[in-house]
Amino acid sequence: MECRIIAVGTELILGLTTDTNSPYIARILVENGISSQQHQVVPDDVDEIAHAILDGLQHSDALIITGGLGPTFDDVTREALSKAVKRELVFDPKLAEIIKERFPHDKPMPEFILRQAYLPEGAIPISPTLGTAPGIILEIEDKTIFALPGVPDEMKVMLKDKVIPFLRKRVREKAILIKVIKTCDISEASLQERIEDIIAKYENLNIKILVHLEEVHILLMAEGDIKAVEELISNVKDEIADRLGKLVYGFDEDTLEKVVGKLLRKHELKLAVAESCTGGLLSNRFTNIPGSSDYFWAGIIPYSTEVKKELIRVPSQVLLEHGAVSSFTAQAMADGARLIVGADIGLGITGIAGPTHWEKPVGLTFIALSTKTTRFCKRFIFTGSREVIKFKTSQQALNLLRLFLLERFEEGEVS
Repeated sequence: MECRIIAVGTELILGLTTDTNSPYIARILVENGISSQQHQVVPDDVDEIAHAILDGLQHSDALIITGGLGPTFDDVTREALSKAVKRELVFDPKLAEIIKERFPHDKPMPEFILRQAYLPEGAIPISPTLGTAPGIILEIEDKTIFALPGVPDEMKVMLKDKVIPFLRKRVREKAILIKVIKTCDISEASLQERIEDIIAKYENLNIKILVHLEEVHILLMAEGDIKAVEELISNVKDEIADRLGKLVYGFDEDTLEKVVGKLLRKHELKLAVAESCTGGLLSNRFTNIPGSSDYFWAGIIPYSTEVKKELIRVPSQVLLEHGAVSSFTAQAMADGARLIVGADIGLGITGIAGPTHWEKPVGLTFIALSTKTTRFCKRFIFTGSREVIKFKTSQQALNLLRLFLLERFEEGEVS
């Protein structure tokens, strides 16, 4: 099955907003054995959208349109859909009642909200999820058009709950399957060198190496009989993971903070972080995960020298002799974070994110770890903008903690 994705929005054309919907939809489609060879972005214009729909119907089995389904004057996807398929817009009273229910009850509801209850004749509505915009399913002969809201959270719910189950019924024995192996602490070139014999061995498997900030991913993709493809990808995934060992931190939707969080929860460990140059980024990454309060005990941002001394208990002599950016200070921060809140593990981070440098170079960073029995600190020199250096630092802190947890608690070296 071939599917085309159409993102509607003048703001996307002008570069004022990034189209995150199309890559997300493409990924979910591929995971469900559905190909999407083309993504298209069109402005909020009835004729432009209608033209994209007609073109898409000629070359695809299904269209997924996102955006332009809201209540305001510039939301014209439903009018464009009506024009493209030559079906009148018809008011759906049941859908109107659902929209009224979805509107916040503590505010007066403008009447124009109900223009969202007009659908092309014969269309099936998808009830609004987080907002008031409904989705639309419209079948044209042997093809299907799905129109979904542009707000990512609303779109994602409808895509997974309605669109994918609908399309899956039409995808039979053959499928495209994808698996992502995620690594860190290794370069793209070194990674390829480590696995190039495996890549050469599987000619019927599409293997790509994708570089991300402080990570390298290996994408495995194959098409064919579902069982055969599942077995092939599983075997190659295992072979690569065995070869790379701890360089692989996870698969598919895993993130470093999720993986570290699972390890902390598994071993009932509590973490406290004192981060200076990252300004709370590491704490933010941990606390973005639901349930992280099980193991994330505290995040402290002792940004000034005075707060490092007074709040996090970095000795004045350490600051005077070695400076705020030093291994001694990072270690004292890790110790202080752990002891102040009674955590099992403390992390201390200090560095120079730039662009202004002082006596020490931009990018110089120290990350320290502290437990009752272990203390160590690693020195890094990162390059890039201020934001990039902050992210690289948080990434290395997570990986340092991951490796420590694997070696200490997974391999049973120390109780």
